[in-house]
Amino acid sequence: MRGYARKALTASAVIAALTLTSCTSSKPSTSASSRGTSSGAGQVAGTKGTGTMADCGINPNTCNSGKTKPGGTVQYAIPENVTGWNVNAANSANVDFEQVLAGVLPAAYNIGPDLKPFLETDVLSSATMASTNPQTIVYQIKSNATWNDGTPIDANDFVYAWKANSLTYCPKCGSAFTAGYNLIKSVSGSDNGKTVTVIFGSPFAEWQSLFSPLYPAHLAAQHGGMADAAGLARSYMWFDTTVPSYSGGPYDIQSVVKDTAITEVPNPKWYGAVKPTLSKLIFRVITEQGQQVLALQNNELQAIYFSPTADIVQAVNRIGGLDTFLGPGASWEHLDFNEKNPLLADRQLRSAIFTAIDRQAIIDRTIGEFVPDAKALNNHMYALSQSGYQDNVSPTGQGAGDVAKAKSILTAAGYTGVGTALKNKAGNAVHIRCSYQAGSTIHQQTCEIVQSELAALGISVAPTAVADPGGALASGDFDLFDFVWIFAPFPVSNAQAIFDRSGGVDFGGNDDPAMESLLKQASTATDPDAVRRLVNQADVDLTNDAYELPLYQKPFLIAARANIANIRGNSTLGPTYNDQAWGIRSN
Repeated sequence: MRGYARKALTASAVIAALTLTSCTSSKPSTSASSRGTSSGAGQVAGTKGTGTMADCGINPNTCNSGKTKPGGTVQYAIPENVTGWNVNAANSANVDFEQVLAGVLPAAYNIGPDLKPFLETDVLSSATMASTNPQTIVYQIKSNATWNDGTPIDANDFVYAWKANSLTYCPKCGSAFTAGYNLIKSVSGSDNGKTVTVIFGSPFAEWQSLFSPLYPAHLAAQHGGMADAAGLARSYMWFDTTVPSYSGGPYDIQSVVKDTAITEVPNPKWYGAVKPTLSKLIFRVITEQGQQVLALQNNELQAIYFSPTADIVQAVNRIGGLDTFLGPGASWEHLDFNEKNPLLADRQLRSAIFTAIDRQAIIDRTIGEFVPDAKALNNHMYALSQSGYQDNVSPTGQGAGDVAKAKSILTAAGYTGVGTALKNKAGNAVHIRCSYQAGSTIHQQTCEIVQSELAALGISVAPTAVADPGGALASGDFDLFDFVWIFAPFPVSNAQAIFDRSGGVDFGGNDDPAMESLLKQASTATDPDAVRRLVNQADVDLTNDAYELPLYQKPFLIAARANIANIRGNSTLGPTYNDQAWGIRSN
């Protein structure tokens, strides 16, 4: 049914994410639902689809649409067992867990495959900004929206989400998503709780990221309470450790077999416009991509979704009866400097290195093997398909592989041995490590290419496999690191979590107060055009710092049996954002 309108991850969750992503009615329903039926922004480079997914690069929100008939089971793979059921909690803020609960938990907003937020009109009839001073958002909950025990979804659920995710009211809850909630002054209900008024103490540009998902406040009251911080923390933990018997979505959880499968069945109390036609939706826990492909081949799975390798793409292409799509995902590769290293504190050296690195050569020898037209990413804060995306990297010459320009930068900065054995003005030789997660072939290839390219400047590069990339980054034990960030649909919060020294992860120690000030201004702007302008100004500043070089968006692959309608890739949330529309084709 729904994914969740997430912001950036907390620092601990970011470390976990980069570690994980471095590996790698009874009547037939139509695909049209109240969630995301707009067409995409246009064909994106690096996309390829077959069958009913052929146009997913052009129409990401509507491709593979079709009518469905009652009955049938779809088995879909996730790579790890669910270990927590409160996906707001930092320890359970995992996209795979969120995929499982997408059909169970209601939300104010969802995110489409085009990375744009849209109102969950099964739950809400409207969400409007009634005032900008103070910023006031009014949510109108549908009169028939209820939990599966008959309790109305109402303002109490919004109040619980606010207080449980706010450091002010529940500092020990451990929420992964406190931004925005901490700025709320009050949440109140009227019209029997179906109208919710949220007043902010300070403006919050990305207010659409809040209240997604919602947990049942009436159960929170029974399992800890909402009156104080201790009660909120107890209920928050209860939601994390208890398999949901509750549902405010199109599916109920029928059974959980640890490390094996989670089975969901249609919720008979589902109030939404599109009713599930599947008899069962089963999430199979299969940790290895190769095993997922084998299960798909044997029809033990009907759909898979992940970031592939060339071998995996070839294996999937050999299986008949599938519709597939390969396209740029929300994860993106980049190279980061550690400016705490005295050698690398010099921006001129960093700029020369980035100028000498040829990103297209890296792409051609890595993902270019199975995505022939993949292009470099030229923005740190917006994905290729997002409306705010603009090229802020190419004008600087970074990533162009321009060795002559790089040499001139070094010579002008007083370096000697340019092209042979580079030394800085203090006479120190320039030797750096290019670190990557052990076992990642693509990252190893990238560092080896960097090693070859920087030799032309007289720089010695040692490709260095790291068993614990999160630990190495957090401790600053690196010089240049190839790893992954994840784009969020709300770029300001995402950028602040990564690049703001006061609240971000700050692995490399880049200090740019002007850039951080622009992001802070963007976070309180209520005009979307102003937000985009400020974020891109911040991105220009960050690019000029020569701190982080974007490489490319990692491709994702979705493959599904051709008789399954309305399943499509969603690189932020996974395909289950609309799982109530999945079904067996009726024609």
